[in-house]
Amino acid sequence: MSAKLKLTVWIAAMMLLLSVITLAFVIWVDETGLVDDPAERLVKTVLDNEKNFEYERGAIDWDEVDFFTRGVYCAFYDESGTLLRGLTVDELKPADVPFSEHDLQSIVVDEDEFFIYDAHLEISGNTMIWLRGIVPANDDSGAAHTVTIMTLMLLPFLLIISIGGGWLIAKGVFAPIEKITRTANSISDGDDLTLRIALKKGPSEMMALSDTFDGMFDRLERSFKAEKQFTSDASHELRTPITVIRASCDRALRKDLTREDFMKTIGVIDEQANHMSSLVNHLLALTRLQQGTERYALAEGDLSELVREACVDYMPEQKRGITLVTDISDGVTAKFNTPLMASLVQNLLQNAYRYGRASGHIWLSLKTVDGKAVLSVRDDGIGIAPEDQDKIWLRFWQADLSRGENVGNGLGLSLVKEIAELHSGSVSLDSALGKGSTFTVTI
Repeated sequence: MSAKLKLTVWIAAMMLLLSVITLAFVIWVDETGLVDDPAERLVKTVLDNEKNFEYERGAIDWDEVDFFTRGVYCAFYDESGTLLRGLTVDELKPADVPFSEHDLQSIVVDEDEFFIYDAHLEISGNTMIWLRGIVPANDDSGAAHTVTIMTLMLLPFLLIISIGGGWLIAKGVFAPIEKITRTANSISDGDDLTLRIALKKGPSEMMALSDTFDGMFDRLERSFKAEKQFTSDASHELRTPITVIRASCDRALRKDLTREDFMKTIGVIDEQANHMSSLVNHLLALTRLQQGTERYALAEGDLSELVREACVDYMPEQKRGITLVTDISDGVTAKFNTPLMASLVQNLLQNAYRYGRASGHIWLSLKTVDGKAVLSVRDDGIGIAPEDQDKIWLRFWQADLSRGENVGNGLGLSLVKEIAELHSGSVSLDSALGKGSTFTVTI
């Protein structure tokens, strides 16, 4: 049995039980007379009419009198017993039961018992009239009986409404779950990881559950894409250094006869191994950033000090004669992750050095602009053509593949972009072919 049907059956069973208990209680109260008593109704009605009775300017205000209410008959008589106005029981005449003020009397007529209650009213001077109320002893016009009748009429409708409402509520509650199930099965059965539940309406709990599943599907899609990207990148980019290492080993085994030849081959292998290590480390770092599998804590800190230390730690080869010029303002603070931010700075410096002009300059500045930390790295190197400027953030794209030993693995700027975005920041490029490039990171 589905949860929806279980919920509906449970609501129906509870409403049926409640109806039976309520009806049984009302019938018991009605039969035992705990709530309603004809004699009490008679006395109350006569006293109410006595209280509301008005005689003004020689006339009785009959509009204020209830001649019949809740099974009680009321009539007015003069002193001789002549009916003035009102309703009475045909079987009973005033002579049958003498008037007796505020005295509850009873009489049996043809096996039917009646209760009688009288009140003596003064209308003018010594002129008096009688108010008589009569009610059958077995009268069932009281509240308890009315409630019983209404209960018998209303409970079936309440039961139907409850069952129907329970079914509709259950259907509305579980419809999103069915949609979640269908979407999850579609994703599981096919290759389309872009499917989403995208629940537009429903209970707040189901909306939250839908958003949670969509978030999970987003992470699954990113993880799947990252895995495919990593596998593709690793298999493609590692193929060359592995081929070089294998070829060098084969050469060393077959042709390297002298120590000098052997050491030269070892140097090639070491260089390719370092390149592979750097490539793998960059790939892993980039994949973790894009996939969000690691939590990088951000803390308020002195960004000026970090950038200074990153500039000192980065020591380019002096043989190209490139000079690093820094302009770092004191007291620039931001929320950042120290290792990632240091990597961002060093990747920008490496990129500037790699594509900078020999005997040229790299200018690095850090300052605060409109409450934001702005880091700028400028070089006077080869620059980037306008049509290529959107490509620099792609993995493995390189502006100039003819730089020989200085060429990198094409992942540095991708890392810079991911690190900047992780810090809720951005990175931009201003470059002209043959005049150099300026990278600006805003945190």
